[in-house]
Amino acid sequence: MRSEGLLFKEDVIMTWMRDRFFRNLVASASPVKMDLKDSLSQLQLNPYYTFPAMALLEPTAHFSDEHEKVLYLERMRDHLQKNISNGSVVFVDEEGRVGLLFSWVSKDQIQMIQSMLKEQLHLQVNIGVGKPCSHLCDVVHSYRQAARALQFKFYRGTGSIIYYGELGRFESLKQYPSEHEKDLYDAFKASETIEEIQICVEQFYGRILQKGPLDAQSVYDLTVRLLVGIEKRVLTETENVIAYERFDVMSIVKLETLAETKKYVAHFLVGLRDVLSHSQKESHRSIIKKTIHHMEQECQYASLQSVAQKVYMTPTYLSLLFKLNTGKTFIEHLTDIRIDKAKDMLRSTHFKNYEVAEKVGYQDPRYFSQIFKKKVGLSPSEYRESIGR
Repeated sequence: MRSEGLLFKEDVIMTWMRDRFFRNLVASASPVKMDLKDSLSQLQLNPYYTFPAMALLEPTAHFSDEHEKVLYLERMRDHLQKNISNGSVVFVDEEGRVGLLFSWVSKDQIQMIQSMLKEQLHLQVNIGVGKPCSHLCDVVHSYRQAARALQFKFYRGTGSIIYYGELGRFESLKQYPSEHEKDLYDAFKASETIEEIQICVEQFYGRILQKGPLDAQSVYDLTVRLLVGIEKRVLTETENVIAYERFDVMSIVKLETLAETKKYVAHFLVGLRDVLSHSQKESHRSIIKKTIHHMEQECQYASLQSVAQKVYMTPTYLSLLFKLNTGKTFIEHLTDIRIDKAKDMLRSTHFKNYEVAEKVGYQDPRYFSQIFKKKVGLSPSEYRESIGR
């Protein structure tokens, strides 16, 4: 009778051989030509699968060193191999993930495995699942698909089960969106609360990903360039720079999801917002004062574009700044100015209604009458008559 120590040693060797076999299998550049059923039988593994497929389980935990990670993975592998009873095979791959070879007809076990690891071992994992194959020798394709599915955890979040068959393709970023950076910067400068900054960041990434998801590396590269660009803009416009927390490139590339990336960017911008000095706030007040002056002096021809040019700002930024400082939009305030001037003319001149409309900036007399009545409660003619009584 074999000793317990010998049996234990043989089990360890067999596990090592199985891991080695599957690592070689999935590393192949093309489908394996060997008789896999025979090889699996020799390794005392199930050789029969109904539409074989691969899943990859990736731990969400962070490890202090490689040794800790290896022990973690081996614990997952051993627990799964003991607790799955439908002939599936578990192994540890070269990339630090636990692989699972299973029959597609038993794919419902994936959800069960995730729940089991969480409840029994308190382990949370991301799971990528490849498409089923017709033949066991093609399972390397399913493995690669599972690995690609895991990349979408960037968008799905941690602790997700992601099926390759449900995914679309990654879009490519042909050029850096400088105009979106400028829009974000304008909105960021005009914001006054953390929530407003968070909304600005959400809108930026929403525009970037409007046509579809980018691969995570492209998002990391874009984010680094974005933060560098905004930091430079702030430092260029600020005379007395106070201390602030600079962003760390390595911290960005370690972020696992888009949600974490947005949170990091918003946090950085909140800190950078403090760099903008009190003098800038005074400058904002001065700009709004000049803006209103131009609106009053040139109300007949004033537009957001023309006034923005006079105060040396983009229309987008001036619009945001105006709303935050006055509580009204540019158009709302311009309309109020025009209606007040129209009331003055109706009281003190004999200009006809269409002439008043034209002098305050309305080419369509009917539209002028509609706006006037909405603001004053009377039509221009009724207003003039009420003054003359």
